[in-house]
Amino acid sequence: MKTLNNSKVLVTGGAGFIGYHLVQALVNYGAEVHVIIKKRNIRVKFFHPSVFLYSVDLREFTKMKRIIRKIKPNKIFHLAANVNPARDISLLDSMIETNLLGTINLFKSLENSQIDCFIYIGTCEEYGNNPTPFKENQMLNPTSPYSFSKASATLFCRMMKNLEDIPAIIIRPFLTYGPFQSTKTLIPYVIFHALENKEIKITKGEQKREFNYVSDIVDGIIKASITPRAIGEIINLGNGRQYKIRDVVNKILSIIKPSIPLKFGALPYRKSEIWNFYCENKKAKEILGWKPTITLDKGLKLTIQWYKQNIDLIKRLD
Repeated sequence: MKTLNNSKVLVTGGAGFIGYHLVQALVNYGAEVHVIIKKRNIRVKFFHPSVFLYSVDLREFTKMKRIIRKIKPNKIFHLAANVNPARDISLLDSMIETNLLGTINLFKSLENSQIDCFIYIGTCEEYGNNPTPFKENQMLNPTSPYSFSKASATLFCRMMKNLEDIPAIIIRPFLTYGPFQSTKTLIPYVIFHALENKEIKITKGEQKREFNYVSDIVDGIIKASITPRAIGEIINLGNGRQYKIRDVVNKILSIIKPSIPLKFGALPYRKSEIWNFYCENKKAKEILGWKPTITLDKGLKLTIQWYKQNIDLIKRLD
């Protein structure tokens, strides 16, 4: 992707799981990469030495504006977010402060900046209980404070595109997995506990989800950043194939073969559980020329291999 050579790019949330992989890919494509993080974590230690790092909270408007004036980025990838999909209304204030007000602050900090794209990374959770496959033109139907705050930020991005002609692109990645992911999510949780021969507790696992290897998602995000036709669009990134949770877990266990038995049904289903969860990806294919290349079986093998080689590091991931 020669068009990224010497581009100045700003990534918020670059110390997160997808953000980390995006940062490394942008460096490989020749971009000058600037990363905003709220706090340091273990992933930061593995950044390419050419990466410029800034520790700042998106809610700190004055600091944000000063940094953006200094960098003068051509492209912005906005991934920073407070992520917790729990159906818990007590989370509302913290989600709104970071995910909505933080996004508003970032836009306000762009005053007089010359950028050719602003990529907002939304979430597939914004679709909630809509009929599947999820399509970009469906009305948003959030089922948690997290998805509500992200949906609100999506609407703000669209308003800024319409009102101020900010070249915004909204990307909705579907469930993503791979190296450097925290064990707070399903696939790394099962892998880690299986490798450590620790008890694995999950639901009955009848709900269906699609799973995407992280390199595919990063490839789609980068393609969006160099595709003028994508400006103003909402685009799903996902393979559109869903599997029962229990089947994915059994695939992992068939590779690792732990000695501790799995307890399906040890946990209850979530309130407002979503039973089918996969996307339509026609827009990504047509507009971006993107398609996933890593199958679930291959992706699981790659991920398990990485976790085997980094078992001590996993315990330090947030």
